[in-house]
Amino acid sequence: MLSTKSINFIDNLRLYLITSGKKETEVKEVTEELQDHLMELEKRGKDIGHIIYGTPASYMESIKNEMQTDYLGILKSIPIYFLGVIAYFIMGPAIRGEFELNMIQVIGFPLISVIALIMYVVFLQQAGKNQFSSKKLFFTAGFISLAVTALFILLLLGSNFIVEPFYQASMAVNWIVVAICVLIFVSLAIWSKTWFSIWIPTLLFIPDFLFRFSSLQDETVLKISAVSFVGVFIIIIISLFIKEKLIKAKR
Repeated sequence: MLSTKSINFIDNLRLYLITSGKKETEVKEVTEELQDHLMELEKRGKDIGHIIYGTPASYMESIKNEMQTDYLGILKSIPIYFLGVIAYFIMGPAIRGEFELNMIQVIGFPLISVIALIMYVVFLQQAGKNQFSSKKLFFTAGFISLAVTALFILLLLGSNFIVEPFYQASMAVNWIVVAICVLIFVSLAIWSKTWFSIWIPTLLFIPDFLFRFSSLQDETVLKISAVSFVGVFIIIIISLFIKEKLIKAKR
């Protein structure tokens, strides 16, 4: 069986190639071929250093350059990304019956979404090339996510002090927006083949439902909100723990 070092290298290579716009099927073929090669090497008492000339980053770069970029796949993924980001930040106000739009938000949402996309892609590529550990990957990704979230919150709240909204949704439209967001999250779960895009919004938006429909005091709802955020981190940590267990089981 493969060593932890080799398994981590393959995982990081897969991450780097996927975020570089390579086809998932081709990435799978490359990593499976590399896995078989590494297994043969380790049987002979050798390690990954015997096939890497230079640094792991330069080796990954050479593999990337040999593969074709899936531009069509990228074009398909970009709208999905933008819909997911927008849904995360408009569902809360819609649940509270406060969905509205102003010109700064209309301009700012796409702009911040593009900035966030660039930040995530660059970060994930660097994480793959530089062999980030699971802990470093988690905490760095968490920091970037907090920064992006802060930008969106600043846009949503701060813009209201600068310009007046040109559109305020009715109760019916608010619920239509909520339904569309739910549909987007379900579609994301099907597309990504994971439950994260359902579980995380569910936990995050529980306080919004409580604020609007429960008779609980605001202090109690805020405590529940804090627990919800902790729940999101617990889900992510558990997923990392399971991944580490699976890696150890393969050894």
